[in-house]
Amino acid sequence: MRRSTVFLVAAVAVSLVQIGCRKKEEEKDPQLAGYQQQQQPYGQQPYGQQPTAQPTAAPSAQPANPLGAIFSDPNALQGILSGALAGSQATLGAVTGGELGPIQSGIQMNAGTSAKGARPEGELMSAKLQQDGHAQATVTLQPGKCYTVIGFGGLGVFEYQINITTAPPLPPQVLAQSAPGGGNQPVVGANEQCLRSPSPIAMPVTVDMHVVKGQGMVGAQAYSK
Repeated sequence: MRRSTVFLVAAVAVSLVQIGCRKKEEEKDPQLAGYQQQQQPYGQQPYGQQPTAQPTAAPSAQPANPLGAIFSDPNALQGILSGALAGSQATLGAVTGGELGPIQSGIQMNAGTSAKGARPEGELMSAKLQQDGHAQATVTLQPGKCYTVIGFGGLGVFEYQINITTAPPLPPQVLAQSAPGGGNQPVVGANEQCLRSPSPIAMPVTVDMHVVKGQGMVGAQAYSK
């Protein structure tokens, strides 16, 4: 009986020594005291915290498909778009006689060969521009129709170009152009190369009138069939 009592006292003493040593280690290293409580199973968040969402890249706008022929190189296209954005609004409306009389007559004569079977749609677009000047107007392409845009430059205009571009809020992009070397009589989408809307709903586009060489009055008219 006396021997059992001695063993019990010794075991209690050893336990007390171990507890004392553990407390001293925790005092020396405070982080050790809470180590077990801080450990979490792999892949789990601490209680009450939500996983942090990872940022995702915003989708970029996709370029629109061209509606017709594009003749300028990429650098020239950027220059055209910059000029168009800084350009003025074209005057709308048919005016007989005066400075616009020859413009209307030139467009109508050209339509007989470049827009066969088509009729004028919308109003005459016109502007008086300096060299490298731009003026714009909006034309709405209706589904199921085919469009030709015919231009004519008056006295003093030696090189005149028409560009069809996207309309806001779409990013600026050239969709079709008149062929180079057309002088003062540009045409976009002549006859069977006429422009069609890729959308099942009406699609607005911008007609950009650009005087490449010279200065003077220019006009443009959309035709559809």
